[in-house]
Formats: sequence, structure tokens, C-alpha cells
Amino acid sequence: MLPEQSDVLWTFLAITFSVFALYVFANVVNHCREREDVGTTFWGGVFGAFLVVMFIETSTMMGMSQDEQMSFFFGKMVLTVFLLLLTWGVFFKSADIQDQSPPIIRAFFWWTTISVLLAGYTNWLPQQRSDPPPKAAAIVGEITMEEYAEMGRVIIFGAKQVAGQKAIGKGQCPLCHTFEAGNNIGRCPNLFGIGERGATRVKEERYLNEPVKVGEPEPATGVIKGSPQDVQEEYRREGAGGHDSMNSEDYIRESMMCPTCYVVKGFGGAGDLKSPMPIISKPPISLSPIEVNAVIAYLQSAETPGDFSAVTVPLPSADDGSTEEASGGDEEQPLFVTGSESIEEMINKLGCPLCHTIPGVEGAVGELGPPLHEKTNAMNRIKDPRYKGKATNTKEYVKESILDPSIYVVMNEGENELYPDGLMPPNFKNMLSVEALDKIVDFISETEAKG
Repeated sequence: MLPEQSDVLWTFLAITFSVFALYVFANVVNHCREREDVGTTFWGGVFGAFLVVMFIETSTMMGMSQDEQMSFFFGKMVLTVFLLLLTWGVFFKSADIQDQSPPIIRAFFWWTTISVLLAGYTNWLPQQRSDPPPKAAAIVGEITMEEYAEMGRVIIFGAKQVAGQKAIGKGQCPLCHTFEAGNNIGRCPNLFGIGERGATRVKEERYLNEPVKVGEPEPATGVIKGSPQDVQEEYRREGAGGHDSMNSEDYIRESMMCPTCYVVKGFGGAGDLKSPMPIISKPPISLSPIEVNAVIAYLQSAETPGDFSAVTVPLPSADDGSTEEASGGDEEQPLFVTGSESIEEMINKLGCPLCHTIPGVEGAVGELGPPLHEKTNAMNRIKDPRYKGKATNTKEYVKESILDPSIYVVMNEGENELYPDGLMPPNFKNMLSVEALDKIVDFISETEAKG
């Protein structure tokens, strides 16, 4: 559990304290009504005040994070209950009440009963083990195309997909792309049917000339558009020719290795002259040749489950090494950043460079989200009338932006419009240890524009 989340135990105890204060108030009022010699107004007011204070403290606890709850509970609520018990004892002594056990005895039995009920309830609940995820078995040498395409699916979506949640694997593809027929609400093109569509797209006039003409090098990567044989050797298709012999595999591969060689209309920056997609073989994605082919195999077969006749990539051989190593091994398990990694490794693992420009992180030149110059920008955003969060300083703002990104959506000054809400995944709170979160917050809080 992250420190920004409320703890069920402290919340339960706070509610129980309020109920206890209500019980004491009712008990005192009842005694006052039964005896004419006891000041009902005075004692009712005293214990009513305790009840109000306890309810206020409980309400305050509800809005706190777990680390704040602990200090507040022991610093204020325990003190309030202690004073309540002391005052209750004074009331009983002054009123000379003999027909009931002393308050301290009844309080003891109250809390004993509550503890037993809590223990019984927690043991009644279904128990879950928290064993570490098992390490995937290595697939070496001869594998089937079905297994290879499945490897590509895991690279895209991760090993486990949860209904209603955006599943993201090592490739980080779902951050921007959609994969279902008719779903065109992604920030980048829908990849459904790309296996077939790629073969026809390379023949279209727009592909031949925009934004780079076939036969010309793309400035940022140096890749010659429409020349699959010029892709770096370990990534190229065996026997790849020039533009006239390009197939869907070549198109998909070129899109991964040189995204700006061709930009689908409406999905690029600077008038569709620049793709927001990173080079898939470089950080933060860094797919190996085996992984690239696995992704292509999945994309070519995704629309025809069980039929791999359209797949053109070769199966990996024993000489290519273990496909477990190629796919990241443990990275196929649900993504979790422990904090033991370097800051650059953590940021790349989370895919931050896909959308953000981050000073000090190689390859972090994304333009889909705001540049992270938080040392200079954070306080200005906190002062923005649109800001509705709770942060009061830079670190609090950065942490809040990571854990609850929709609280404040930054203005894209260049386009004079807000960056899209939902651009940043809301589930980072489930992907970061406390240590990792603190390290990332510390780093991002010091980032500023160069020059």
C-alpha cells in the first residue's frame, strides 16, 4: 500500500472511537435523566463536546493518507479518548454511581469485544497468498508460431490482462494504440488489421511522398524510407529488397524502426511531419530483434486466431538464444518498479519518455504530454486557478500528478489547448513501491529546461 492511500485499520479504529464516544454520551445522559441531583445540562454539554470532537477527528482521518493517519491517531485521537475516560470516571465518582461497574472496566470489555469481532471477521474473509510471481520457463530453440505470436501479445499487453483495465506490456503499445475493430479513439492509429493494411499502404501515393519520399533518408534516424534492406542488420528481414518488393512485414518493421518515415494522417505533430512514436529498438522500449519479430507475428495473426498462414516472420532458432531472455523474462509478469533500479531505468520501465521530454534521461523527448520541467513549472501550476489538488510544494505536486494525473491537466501552450485528459495512465500507484515513488518524485522535482 502506498502512503497516499488510507489504511483500513486506522479508519476502522477511528470509527470505533466515535461509536465509543456516542456510547459514553448516551450513558451519561441516561444517568442524568434518572437523577435530579446531577447537572444534566453541564455533563451533557461536556460529553456532547467530546462526541463532537471525536466525530470531527474521525472525519479528518478519512481524508488522510496512511502515514498521516498513524501520527494523527496516536497524537490526537488517543489523547481525546484518554481524556474522555478520565472525565467519565470523574462523572461516576462525583455522581456516586454504584449500580454499574467503573468506566475503566466497561471500556476494557468494550475494546476486548471490538478486538474479538475484528479478529473473527478478518479470519472469516478468504485468505490470499502473496508469493512472488513464478518465473516463466525459457523457450529455447524449436517453438511453434502460436507460441511465438503469444510472445508478441505478452510484449504488447503483458502477461495478465484485467477486464476494464488497460493492459500494458514491455512494448508499451496500448499507451497510444488501440487494437479492436472500430476503436479509433487512441492517440495513435488503430492497429487492428495492420497485417493486411500494411501491404496496401506502401503502394499509396501518400506513403510514397510524405513526410519523407521513398529512397530518401529520414533525418532523425538515417533510415532510408522504402529500403528494408538498409535497416540495421540484426533487425532487417532476411532477403529484404527495395520498395517494389515491400510487404506488410516490411511496413510494420519500418514503422517500428523509423516511425517518422511515414506518419498516418491526423496522428503526427508539426502537420503530420513527425511521429510521436519512439524508435522501438531504443530506450525506453528497447525491443530485441526476436521481440520485434514476435510483435510482428502477433499483429499479422491477431485477426485470425489459430490461423498463422499470414505470418511472414521466421521462427527463432536455437542460435538466436533464449526467447525468455529476449522477452524480458520476469518482465512478462505484471509491471512493478521496486526502487532498486537506477532512476533512468525506472523512468524507462514506466514508459515516461513515450510522452514526456525529461531532462537528464536519454531518449526522453516525447511530445504527447507536457515537458517535465517541474523545478520551474510546478509552483506556477499550483497557483493556477484551474488547479484543484492539495499540493503546496513541488514534490507534493509531482507525487500528486503521478498518483492522480486527472486532478490537474496542463495547458499545451504551443497549441493553446489542454493536453488530453487520460493521457497519463492512472494506475502508476499500483506499479510503484514507496521507495521507487520517492526516488522518481525527488528526480522529477529537480528537472528544469536547459539553457
